[in-house]
Amino acid sequence: MYAHLKQQFGTGESVWASSMDKLFYKECSDDIKSIQQKRGFDFHRFVKKPHVASSQAACFNLFMPIMKSNHAVDVLKAVKPDIASIDYSHLEKGFAFEYWRDEPNNDGSKGVLGDHSAQAGTDADFALSYIDNKGNHCLWLVEHKLTESEFTRCNVVHNGKHPVEEKLCRALSVKSLIDNPLKCYYSNTKHYKYWECTEKYIDSFPGLQSRTITGCPFADGMCQPWRNVLLARAAQEKYGYEKAYFSVVKPDSNTALNESIKQFEKIVNNEIFSVFNPSTLVEAAKATTDKGLKKWAEWYSKTYIISK
Repeated sequence: MYAHLKQQFGTGESVWASSMDKLFYKECSDDIKSIQQKRGFDFHRFVKKPHVASSQAACFNLFMPIMKSNHAVDVLKAVKPDIASIDYSHLEKGFAFEYWRDEPNNDGSKGVLGDHSAQAGTDADFALSYIDNKGNHCLWLVEHKLTESEFTRCNVVHNGKHPVEEKLCRALSVKSLIDNPLKCYYSNTKHYKYWECTEKYIDSFPGLQSRTITGCPFADGMCQPWRNVLLARAAQEKYGYEKAYFSVVKPDSNTALNESIKQFEKIVNNEIFSVFNPSTLVEAAKATTDKGLKKWAEWYSKTYIISK
């Protein structure tokens, strides 16, 4: 895929583009930079130093053209059939990138999970505020993956700097972590609310309700989707949404994530979690009467090797 992306972005033999603008769909480049300034989020390292396989850039290129279109609902319904209308009064005309709160991200808040700082924190690549077909006000968070070989793992377990905490994490039961969150480094030292929220929203994790699992199930590849579900539920409560959902979007060609997704599906409430392929949105865009959207769909298909 890297060779193809280098060809599509015109970088020759290099994986690096000359500027971030080169990574963005041309008709949406200004919109992407505008929403970044309004929402106050950071461009990732591989957008600032433009890499052809930047997942953040690919996420912008997937959702921004759709959200600019008058056919956004028709396209999004292909993967989220319950969408009746977009709630343009919330977020930035109904949507946001790098979401961790409804408000713009610029006042030093630690967020609903207590984990946000300039260096760390849970966020979702894309968020949508919408009204479903039963009249409920809903929040939908999406994590975008392109070529990543794994979701973000627990840094305490995998950075090699906390051998005592790692050993404890592998030995503790889910019951002990829920009953006493301070046994987790993130709760005890960082004061993050992951385990407190897990207990509060335990209905989101029916696979944990027996509490018999030994070893933190979120030490490895399930860490990021776990935190994103917690973010969705905590934001739902704080901002008054009636329902909240979380999805992962990835190309079928990325099979490296499949095992973590399979394991997560055994734990999570699958009414609130789903996985979809960007090609579903692309094909839905091609089916509209919007010439601009059709043009984008052809570009995205060609750029990211999307096939039916």
